Amino acid sequence: MKTVITIILSFMLLMVQAQESPYEKAMQSAYNKLQQAQMADEFIDAANTFERISQNETSEWLPLYYVAYSNIVTSYSMEDAIQKEALLEKAQKHIDAALEKAPEESELHALQAFLYPSLIMIDPMTNGPVYVGKLYESLDKAERLNPENPRIYFLRAVTLLNMPPEFGGGSEVAKPVFLKAKEKFDSFEPALPFSPQWGKELTEEELSKL
Repeated sequence: MKTVITIILSFMLLMVQAQESPYEKAMQSAYNKLQQAQMADEFIDAANTFERISQNETSEWLPLYYVAYSNIVTSYSMEDAIQKEALLEKAQKHIDAALEKAPEESELHALQAFLYPSLIMIDPMTNGPVYVGKLYESLDKAERLNPENPRIYFLRAVTLLNMPPEFGGGSEVAKPVFLKAKEKFDSFEPALPFSPQWGKELTEEELSKL
């Protein structure tokens, strides 16, 4: 009986794999590479893989999303302003290209909001007044398009946490927003196995400190 069940399960797995398109296989492989990335060069390697996919799958926005995401994540670890600017410029280029394909995609507007703090950090006195408002505009739009997107609340919470109390920020203000983010993450179901899912572990990590 066990042998029969094993054969049936193996057959079902083969059927599922056969139904995956080349695009889905490529994206899953690239996504797995991104999930394992820890160092800057590993994130850039993942970005390059997604960029190659985007060149073959010109109607899809997700490969462009991950090129931008990988470059943004890398930018946060860069101390050199010129290197950081180059990474963010490439990220912005790919966000813009993705928005042309999916202008009403909440994840893209949340990703845009994720880019701005790194840009502000290059020159806070100059860039802060320019981009803080744009950060909130991107989050507001992302929320209007999909209020169930947990990354919106994670990014709002991080912004509040790093904002001085005299400007309405601080840990006490940020904690309820982190809790809301956790609630959204707990109920979030990605549309695809390689849909954006980042932020949950960081939310739980920040909550453990508050």
